[in-house]
Amino acid sequence: MRQRMATESVMADPSDPDPMRTVKPMPKGQEPQKPAEPPKPESDDEPVVDNFDLEGRPDTTESKADAKSTDAPKPEDAKPPEKLVDEKGKPVDPKKVSPWKLLDQFKGRLTATEKENVELKERLSKVPDITRLETIDKRNKELEEEIKYHNYAKSQEYQEKYQKPYEDAWTKAISDLGELEVLAEDGSASRKATASDLISLARLPLGEARKLANQMFGDSASDVMMHRQKIRDLSDAQNRALEEAKKSGNDRQEQYAAKMQSVVKEVSTLWEKFNTEDASKYEFLKPREGDDEFNTKLTKAQTLVDTAFSTNATDPNLTPEQRAQAVRAHSAVRNRAIAYSALKLENARLQKQIKERDEKLKAYENSEPTGGSAGGATGKPQQASTPMERARQRMHAEAVPAPNYF
Repeated sequence: MRQRMATESVMADPSDPDPMRTVKPMPKGQEPQKPAEPPKPESDDEPVVDNFDLEGRPDTTESKADAKSTDAPKPEDAKPPEKLVDEKGKPVDPKKVSPWKLLDQFKGRLTATEKENVELKERLSKVPDITRLETIDKRNKELEEEIKYHNYAKSQEYQEKYQKPYEDAWTKAISDLGELEVLAEDGSASRKATASDLISLARLPLGEARKLANQMFGDSASDVMMHRQKIRDLSDAQNRALEEAKKSGNDRQEQYAAKMQSVVKEVSTLWEKFNTEDASKYEFLKPREGDDEFNTKLTKAQTLVDTAFSTNATDPNLTPEQRAQAVRAHSAVRNRAIAYSALKLENARLQKQIKERDEKLKAYENSEPTGGSAGGATGKPQQASTPMERARQRMHAEAVPAPNYF
């Protein structure tokens, strides 16, 4: 047995996260190492307890103070430690549990935990974005508030506050009327009461309705009149709410129209102000005297822009051709506005180049021959330095052109 154990023994590194991958045969002639026993405490201090508690492992450590005070009462909710069992359900001694079996248990728990994490991540990815939900809720509240002014009867507030109580009252009244009978002239029961009977009573004034209810229902007339009064009250509340909502809607429309009129007036004033300021500031917006071609181009451009700003391409009264022209004008204004900065830069560059060339040309025009001496022309002939040169200058000055005989 010892020989077989020696030949089949293996060794592994228990400090590795996955000890199974470090398993290798035990070298011949070497016995497997025994697990080191935990050191016994030498002092009376409480022994160190590992917080990494194994599932199902009984707690074998207890403080010295607890060992001494055996007569101390235990908590009522304290549970006895669970016992380890094998596959057949038989108890197993914790000291005889194989470390490899514990390792398999932990691997199974790790696999289950990783699978659960993947499932939770998938479920979390399907949860709607809270920001998007808040945006939708805000938009719904805005639309609900708008409905209150346009058609209050369609709003959620009206349905919950007025419509539902009215319908519930009718349902209760019809249910109670189903238990009553309409009396004949001799006081005998002639038929079952219906909703039409209650409608007839609700349409009559109070005095006539009470008199008719006594004739039709006798002692039960007070119950029918109670339902009649409740239904009439709820109906009146509905009508008042609709009238108030209509009045509020009209007031709101008037306030909105007055506000829009003020805004339009303000925009028109600012439009005229800015256009006047720019026309007086920029030279390319001013007409030029004597330059008909430039002035024609300027007038056409002003007409194009004014037409584009005054035309609504989404107007349903426009024909397809008119709508195409409006969109074409909007596109032209857009493209011209985009090109303005680039063309302005290019124009500034060209103006700079022209200025530099004009300055150079002007310098050449103002220059004259210097007669071989340095410096610019003085307007007077240079003084000869020798008698011969002075004689030549006099001859040149007094010379006359020869007649042309040819």
